[in-house]
Amino acid sequence: MILLNIQLAISVITLIPFRNKTPDATSHMTPGILLILTPFITAAIGWFTNWVAIQMLFHPRQPMRVFCWKWQGLIPRRQQQLATESAEIIEREILQQHMILNEIKKIELGPYLEKTAHTLVWERIGPQLKAIPLLGSFVNDGILAKFEVIACAEIKNEAGPLIEKVATQFEASVDLKQMIEDNIAAFDLERLEAIVNAVAKREFRTIERLGAALGFIIGCVQVALFWATGAIAL
Repeated sequence: MILLNIQLAISVITLIPFRNKTPDATSHMTPGILLILTPFITAAIGWFTNWVAIQMLFHPRQPMRVFCWKWQGLIPRRQQQLATESAEIIEREILQQHMILNEIKKIELGPYLEKTAHTLVWERIGPQLKAIPLLGSFVNDGILAKFEVIACAEIKNEAGPLIEKVATQFEASVDLKQMIEDNIAAFDLERLEAIVNAVAKREFRTIERLGAALGFIIGCVQVALFWATGAIAL
């Protein structure tokens, strides 16, 4: 962007000495006008180049031929590579550190298992036992309550080993790296662009304005240098 601004400023200002050679009054006005316009032209170029750079993140979606140059947006062109590298980073930083395994182990299954035991004892097993001839007459709420206490105690003892087995099996059987890679590679680019624009809209505008500001400053510096060195005469 800066090189483009410098080149544009030089190309505009280098025309001024040639215009000064004409004797008519109109030509004497031209250098001053060009001097005033140069910073604004370079500012416009700075804004435009940054705007184009932002658009080129996602556009064009499909490769285009511009003379001998193949042109395609950065993310469409490298979507598969981004998917692969992102999946590798996640695998290295998360899976190899057993972060998922550790997070699953933090889940407290006790309350859920106790609730399940209560439901089984009072709504499933209890009614079935009471329906058995002879035996059912000995089954009362007190016995079912004791049975629930025993069941909950056993469940608590098994909850820890159970969750560890589940976590270990999940980590071993689920190919999270491939899952992430496939999802990123297949992600709709229009939707991704909308998400990125919604999240980074303010930052993109700042980048565009910064390009205009830098372009304006470069234009002013070029004008000052040419005027100071006597390359132009007002």
